[in-house]
Amino acid sequence: MPPSLPYSRLITILAVFYLLPVNSWSNTAVAEAEDFSSMSLKDLLALEVFTSASLLPTQESKAPGTVYSFSSRDFRRFGARRLEDLLQFIPGIQLNQYRKRHQTAWARGLLSRYNDKLLLIVDGVRMQHLYYSHFALGDNLPLENIARVEIILGPASSLYGANAFGGIISVTTRNFSDTPQFEASVEAGNHQRSKATATYNSRTLQLFGSTLSQDAPFDGERRSFIGGAAPQPLDEDYTSLFVKARPLAGLTLALNYSENNTPFLFIPDTQDAFIEERMLTTSASYEAGTIATGRIEARLFYTSDKTHEYEIERQSRALAYSENQHATIAGGTVTGLRQFANHVVALGSSWQYEEAEDMAYRRLFSFRNGFFETPEQGSLLRDANIRNNDYALFVQDVWTLTPSVELTLGARYDDFDQFGQHLNYRSALVYTPTSNQTWKVLYGTAMRTPGFREYLKVLEGTDFSPPTPEPEEIKSLELGYLYQWEDANLSIGLFRNKVTGFIQEMPTPDGIDEYFTNIDGSWYLRGVESVLNLRLAEKLNLRLGASFLDIEGSTSQPTPYLADWTSSINVDYSINTSDSLGLSLIYNNNRHDTNQFRDDQAEAFIIANVFLAGEFNRNFSYAAGIDNVFNTRVFDPAADFGSQHNTERGVREIWLRLVWSYGH
Repeated sequence: MPPSLPYSRLITILAVFYLLPVNSWSNTAVAEAEDFSSMSLKDLLALEVFTSASLLPTQESKAPGTVYSFSSRDFRRFGARRLEDLLQFIPGIQLNQYRKRHQTAWARGLLSRYNDKLLLIVDGVRMQHLYYSHFALGDNLPLENIARVEIILGPASSLYGANAFGGIISVTTRNFSDTPQFEASVEAGNHQRSKATATYNSRTLQLFGSTLSQDAPFDGERRSFIGGAAPQPLDEDYTSLFVKARPLAGLTLALNYSENNTPFLFIPDTQDAFIEERMLTTSASYEAGTIATGRIEARLFYTSDKTHEYEIERQSRALAYSENQHATIAGGTVTGLRQFANHVVALGSSWQYEEAEDMAYRRLFSFRNGFFETPEQGSLLRDANIRNNDYALFVQDVWTLTPSVELTLGARYDDFDQFGQHLNYRSALVYTPTSNQTWKVLYGTAMRTPGFREYLKVLEGTDFSPPTPEPEEIKSLELGYLYQWEDANLSIGLFRNKVTGFIQEMPTPDGIDEYFTNIDGSWYLRGVESVLNLRLAEKLNLRLGASFLDIEGSTSQPTPYLADWTSSINVDYSINTSDSLGLSLIYNNNRHDTNQFRDDQAEAFIIANVFLAGEFNRNFSYAAGIDNVFNTRVFDPAADFGSQHNTERGVREIWLRLVWSYGH
């Protein structure tokens, strides 16, 4: 493994500490200024403001569509250490893991090997690896630097364009602080997990760095996705560096760098395989004015994505295979918002540029034939220098018909270099007859454009010429109801999705390679989702989530590894004013198993987590937990084609985190 990663992690943390203006530290409490423990659930819900659904600050219960949000205090309540830990509490989302340790979120039955049917946005900037059209959910995005996570389930292309197919995940990092703050944390656990973070925050400057080294939480004898047992590397490294500055009022400059090196399961036992990923995003955003008099929001960003996959022959430890997936994304958005009587109108334009920089591969070894006399080399893409532009215009009107009825209408027109013109739209009606009740109905459309690998992949060893896939499309109808008591609230949602042009990976006719193509016909996905929040006692809170999914359609393709029923339970108990104890259970019923491996463990499962959090004093806090308490095994080896999915859940993890904080 390359020696550069430990040095880069050390440099990251040293850089953060070096840049800290130590003369500005001050002793303050760790806890938030507000005391939420004495507030009713109804009052707490009224405080939550959701922005992503309509670009406007809206009371969460009245935001159009199906929305969920988590603040930093919810991270503690749910015992979450990673973004994926939060998503498992959302009815309608099922987590899956591909053999490359890619965590994927299947929203409302929209399965995919990679995260290409949801859109991840960090501080308004799209985060995406272009080759796989994928984004990561795990340790590369530290929760320690996140203030809020907003999730929309359902089509969101009318605002966010391509890949907001099943919804969006919008991450907001910490805001600037009025007084200087400093925070440092360390975390340790089994599987040789060691993590450290450091944060400095002030009125005009914010610095964050993190470093993590661990073994992936699996048995050493992981099974490859053809079912064979072979020793696999487990050691992983993650590094993050985040800098945000506000040199002028309304102007924010940001730099976000992440780096990780992880192994992945390989087919034969002759090679070890690894992925190195380095992503650098720089952005500038400007905000001015008010909605009442006219507001403008503008953002520019540039992302450099450097991904390197390589294999090592086990006996000689010589390089066996290497490929690059280097790409660039850049773009900008300008949005104007203005209130006119009972209307709040948003009008905007956006541009996104994508370029494949280096997609070269070099093969020196084959498990069938050994080392080659002359290495094979070429490009992963049929067009090695592909460049794309997407120009878009969008408009939205939030119309207050009466004090209790609000109508949202929106549309977006995209013009793609590669995929032509597309129009997506959305209409949502929110009706609040009383302060206790909210009704919602929404109808919308969305699209997902194929990624580089899907429409430009070079097929090896075959003369088959694949068709070029078209964008996937979805139409969705949702109905929601929320009822609130003082110390309880219940939400129920129904949805019906129609998916056409679903892109699936298929073997070539000669079985030599695989390609991507649109499946004929349509899929119909119907479901119900519900969440109950209940304060059982002054110090005891309960959250129940459940969903049911039904899939049918004119296609004969299976829907593997999707559970019909999923549910979650979270209980948190306040031991005293500073310490709390929590328990969570995640349930999936039997999943559809489409392969013939006898050692599959695709039956129903329950994952149990317990956790504890609190404060030693005003400067020191702690959190500890056991994930997957009963060491539940969830595993399904599968072939590499889109009709089957390799998946697994990590084994038991025991962890402890200590936080030292100054300033507030």
